[in-house]
This record gives sequence, structure tokens and C-alpha cells, in this order.
Amino acid sequence: PERDVVHEEYRRSIDNPSQYNFFEIQKHAFTKGYSHPILGTEKNIKNFSIEQLINFRKKYYNTNNALLVVSGDIKKENEITKVIEGFKLPTGEETSFKEFKLKNKPTLTFHHQNVNQASITICFESAKYLTPESASEDLAINCLAFGDISPLYKRLITESSIANSASGSTMFFNDGGIHFLKVLFPIESLNKVLKEFYNTVDDCIKRGFSKSEVDRIRNQYVASKVYEKETIESFAFSLGHGFAQDGDIHCEEKFIDEIKRTTVEDISDSLQSIFTKKSHITVQLPKDVKNTDSIKKSVSNFQTKLSNIGQKKKASQKFKLTESKFDPSVKVYNITKGVKFVYRHNPMSPTFVFHSYIKGGLSHEKKSNNGVYNLLAKLILQGHKNKSYDDLKLELETKSAYLNGYAGKNAYGITMHGLSEHFPTLIEDYFLSFTEPTMPEHYLLLEKELIKRQLEIQKEDPVKQCFKKVNELVFNQHPYSQEMTGSVETISKISRKKILETHKERVKNAEIVFTYCGDKSFEAILKEITPFVENLKPRKENVTNNHKIKPLYNQEVEIDFDREQTHIFIGKSSFKNGSTEDLYLKMITNYLSGQSSALFVDVRDRKGLCYAVQPLHHSALEAGYWGIYIGAGKDKVNQAIEAIFEIIYDLRDNGLSNKEFNRIKKMIEGSNLLNIQTNDDYANFYSIPVLHGLGIDYQHKSYQKINNFNVSDFNKFLKKFFNKDWNIIKVGPKA
Repeated sequence: PERDVVHEEYRRSIDNPSQYNFFEIQKHAFTKGYSHPILGTEKNIKNFSIEQLINFRKKYYNTNNALLVVSGDIKKENEITKVIEGFKLPTGEETSFKEFKLKNKPTLTFHHQNVNQASITICFESAKYLTPESASEDLAINCLAFGDISPLYKRLITESSIANSASGSTMFFNDGGIHFLKVLFPIESLNKVLKEFYNTVDDCIKRGFSKSEVDRIRNQYVASKVYEKETIESFAFSLGHGFAQDGDIHCEEKFIDEIKRTTVEDISDSLQSIFTKKSHITVQLPKDVKNTDSIKKSVSNFQTKLSNIGQKKKASQKFKLTESKFDPSVKVYNITKGVKFVYRHNPMSPTFVFHSYIKGGLSHEKKSNNGVYNLLAKLILQGHKNKSYDDLKLELETKSAYLNGYAGKNAYGITMHGLSEHFPTLIEDYFLSFTEPTMPEHYLLLEKELIKRQLEIQKEDPVKQCFKKVNELVFNQHPYSQEMTGSVETISKISRKKILETHKERVKNAEIVFTYCGDKSFEAILKEITPFVENLKPRKENVTNNHKIKPLYNQEVEIDFDREQTHIFIGKSSFKNGSTEDLYLKMITNYLSGQSSALFVDVRDRKGLCYAVQPLHHSALEAGYWGIYIGAGKDKVNQAIEAIFEIIYDLRDNGLSNKEFNRIKKMIEGSNLLNIQTNDDYANFYSIPVLHGLGIDYQHKSYQKINNFNVSDFNKFLKKFFNKDWNIIKVGPKA
């Protein structure tokens, strides 16, 4: 009897124009199992056996595929759980949802039904549920076509009366989705409907949506979640629906959070993005319409025209795009030759970081201008052509934003942290500080005085003097051997004019990477920064300094300091960043780090020779160093040095076991995850390799390379590198 009931339901669906229209869309535009009617075919309904149904139930209806929602004024959860657990619930394999995709090529189909009005349904594949674009695309479709005051409804019905209804909606599946736009109209109005439909979409793409248009739809979304909780039945259904759709009972609430975060710019950009996709059009005609050739031609021309409407160059389409193969949230866009924009989407928090990385820094300094980039990084924040330092500082603090300059070995720049809501108003201050800094003379004199005092203080800092000597030995004659701050002599000679000229030359000629990490869409950010970056000129790429490295080896240096403790560094020059040898040293550094390491346990805990001991691995673009630092009492210096060499030579002679070697790989994998959590972490992780021509996935590939290392090659390296040529620097009271 149930088969007969379902068969009648099937017949009713065939008679229903709307359901039949959906069958046609499924059949012609959907792929794989999604193309089948949900009710099944007439043939299948009539021929299912009871065994098929039982086997189907056994395979799919089980605790791995089910969610039981109990909703109400529950005071005795344990008793309910006991009752449920008393049943022998069926177990079985977990079902995986199939990816939803529309057909690769656009489709255009026509069919007749017993109706007196024609309809046209236009479908586009949507972004997947809970991806960064899904909320903004859904809002865009609804802003265009949902409700009596939507642009599409007003143009086709209220203002012209050429159609009876117009609507838009989105249907999400577990792994994919689809946008629908549907218009019902008298067949004689076909050409007018097609023309006005196109013009409406074109206007909305050109002007974008207003805040009031977006708020209208956004507020309805948010209100719907509130109304769902009015009855326990609707609330329970919401949770169950979320589980069926995404495997997460809270996914609908997460989607509403995305809806709340999406900006007006995101939604306007998403409308254009939707119309760059392939369209699938289904036309339902009244049965008495006989001559369909002209109708098919009109709709076909409309589909072709529609495919071009979204292709009017979006800002992002002007740029060459590179996407990360490891992190789908990361993309690199070439603004012009030598100027790149790294974008990483992070929807977890309504905050952002915006960086500029410019080739420069210590490696571009000579002895005569040592310290110029450090001064530049400080003065670039002291106001711009439109704002004094005090006004700029007040603006930033009022909006809880931070603007900082930095200078390193191979790059310098500025970075801004802030709340996403303030990005549009802060970005002008950022770029004016970048391109039009004033660098007042009195601030230069102040910075010079502060640096001189800092250098004076460092003379009495034994740790600072220890590592100053380390740099001199391992980077002998290389710019890296210089102090980032410069010296009293060099900074005294650096003028404001020289600093401005240095920065102006770098902005004009050096490679630059701009980086945004935050919750706004790429299109929204690009729209904000384009006025500031579009006039930057092309420049040479992958320019290197080719400094020669002539490190010193087997040096023993003693610096007399009247202190209780002696600071000791045993180490030597190593390898440039990213080389196989450099990665080996990264691994051994991880092995010797931490309170459970052989170094810490033996030297500190077992022998009590020091308070602090640690391996130090410094690698940069052109060179690096590796060694062990220990702070030991003045009476334990020789014992401390002997203990360090025991560790070093034990590693040289015996290497690591395969178990220890694999443990290091796991440690590095874990530390990598812990070390990149904030927007700022991600900005540095991706952008510095991009600046130096190493590629967006350079860091990921390095970790991949480590995973492919074998213990035999690693131990051979230890035997060679840990053998000899050690420098010993001691800073403390002379023996």
C-alpha cells in the first residue's frame, strides 16, 4: 500500500508545475546522484522489493549517520539518556556526503506544462556552506531578488507590471550549493522581462548595494534564528537540519555569525562574482505555445549576454593570481612587476593586520650609513602630510589601532593592527605614512639621542656584548655583522634628507609586498587599497646583494666584565635560510631545546652548572649561525664549556636514533602550528618568502622537506658540522 501512496505522490509532483520545473533543473543542470528526482522514478517506485528497502535501512540508518534531538524543559538528562541507551540502536558504516556540482558547461532547456504563464529559472553554483564567500553570496542573491522592495521585484512588477512574480534564493547542500533566480510572466512579455532583468543586475553590479538594502536582508536572517527558538519543535528541527546539512548541529548559528560579519562591500562584490559563473537556465512554457524558435533564440542571446555581465573587469581580474597549495585561505596577487599583495582570509575574528615589506634593512647598509633603516622605521610613524604625529596618535588610540615600523636584516616596513570596522578609515593614514611621511627634524634629533643612550647602556650589558662579538665573527665583513641601531658615529652623520631619500628610492625601485590578514573579503580590501597602490611603477624582481661571507673560525674571545656570571657562546657560522643544512640545524635545535632535552637535563639539572642554557639557531637570507649559549658562574666556566662540548661531540659521534629523529619531526610540526595563530604570525609566515622570491608555499615546502629527511643523512651532517671550527666567546670576569 505504501508503494501506491508514493506513486500517487509522484503523479501529483508531475502535475505540479513548480515541482516539475525543479525535476527539469535537476535532470539537465545537476550532476551525479543529485540529478535524480527525490521521489524516484515511476519505474523504481513500482519495482522496489521489500528486501531492497530492508538492506538500504540496514546500511544507512545507524548511529553513525543519525542525530537524536530532545528539546524541551529537560531536568533529568541522565534518565532520558538511560532510556535511549536501553534500546539496541543499529550500528553501521558512516555515510559520506557527495560533492554538489552543476554541470561544467552552461545548460539551456525548455519544457511545456499545463500553465497559462511562462517562467524562467536561472541557476548558478554557489560557494560551499560556511566558506568565506557563502554568506555574502547568499545575501547578494536575496538583496537582488527577495521581497517586494528588492530591485528585481520593483523593476519587473511594481514599476513595469511585465511579470507576476520575481524571487531569489539559495539552497545549500553538505558540500556545495545553488542560487536560484525565478521570474513568472505572460509569454508575450518575454523580451521585456529579459531586458529588464539584465538591466537590473547590471545596475546593481555597477552601483553595489546600500547599507539599508543589506540591513533589510541581514536583519531578517538574524530574526529568523530568534523566531526559531520560540517553539521547541522549530528549535529542534533547526539543530537536526544543521546536522543533516553540515554534520554540525551549530552550523546554522555559525552561518548567522558570518552573515553578521559580512560587509556591504563583500555583498556587492559577491553579486558580480555570482554572475561570472556559468548559468543554467530552464524555461517553462504554456502548452499552447507552439512556435518556440524565436523564444529559444531570445533566451539563448540573453544567456550569452548574461555571461558577460559579470566579466566586466573586477579589480582582482587585472592581477595575476597565485594560490597556496597548502592553505586555501591564502592568495598572492601581482599588482605590478615587483609589487605583490598577499591576502589571507581569517573569519575567526573581526580584526586585521596590514603590512608592507620593502627590500632594504641591514643588508643594504654600508659602514658609512649603518643605522639608517632603524631610524627610518622609527621616523616613518611621526606623522604624514595630512596629520601631525599627535593627531595621528590620537586617531589610532581612539580606534584602538596600532601602527608600528620595523627594520630587519633584509627588509623594513610598517604594520597596522586594528578592528575590521575601522579599516576603511585607517588605511589612508597607513598609506600616507608609507608614501608621504614628514619625519620632522626634532623627532630625528630625539631618536638619535635615545639610540645613543641605548648604545651607552648596552656597553654595560654582557649578553649584548657577547652577541655583538658573535655577529662580528660569524658575519665577518658582511653587513649582518653591523648593529641594527648603528653606532654613535654613524647615526650622528645621518641627516633627515638622507633618510627621506633612502625611503623614496626604496618605494620607487625596491620590491614590495603588501599583506592583509583578516576577516574582510579580498575584493573589499583591494577596493580600499587600489587608490594607493595603482600608481606604483614596475621594478626589477629577485634582486640580490651577493655579499661574500668570510666567517672566522676557531676564535676564542674573552671580554672582561666585572660580573658574578660569565656569558658563554660556543658556535660558528652556518647556512642560509631554507637550505638542507639549515633545516638539519633547525631539527637539532628542537632536539636540544626545552626542559626535557639532554642539554638542559645534563648541564643544568644534573650538573648544576647554570641557570640558563639553550641552543641558538639564527638563519637569514644570506647567512646564519648556530651555537649554544650558557650563563655560568665565574667559577664554573671551564666545567660549563667542557659539558657543552660533551653534548656536541656525543651528537657528532653517535648521532640520533631513528626514534629520536622521528620525534623531532613531530615536535617541529607541533611548534609550527603553535607559532602561527595570529594574523601577524600568518603575515610574516607567508610574506617574507614572497618578498624574496621564494614562493607563497616556501615554509610549507620546508616542513614537507623535513618530513622526507632520513636519519642516516642527518647523522652524517652532524658528524661533519659538529666536528671542529668552534668559536668560543666568554664575557665575564677574567680567570
